[in-house]
Amino acid sequence: MTAAHAGRTSYARAVAGFDDDYERALVEAITRAIAEASMVTDANIMVIRTGEAASALVTALASVLALSPAATRSPSAIRKTIDNLGKRLRRRVAAAESNADMQDFIRRAFRGTDVGGRT
Repeated sequence: MTAAHAGRTSYARAVAGFDDDYERALVEAITRAIAEASMVTDANIMVIRTGEAASALVTALASVLALSPAATRSPSAIRKTIDNLGKRLRRRVAAAESNADMQDFIRRAFRGTDVGGRT
């Protein structure tokens, strides 16, 4: 699969149900976009601004959810969707925090004790 067609699939597969491969392709594309946007112009480094990145992801998520009539048909449907997403988010954050590769990256990226970033 070429880079131009990464994540693309047939119509039949797109409407068949949840697709783990498509999710993986989206995660890779989103991660790549964050990494590219995080490169600074005056040094050969990447500065991932977690607050801005998280806020942008929430905005994009809200837009995607607004496309789903099932997720937005009523206040209780929106609440249920958000509650389910919150549970999955907490599990995935915990899994990422306990991931050995993630911990190794954090140790290499944040030298010293200032792991909270700088203002």
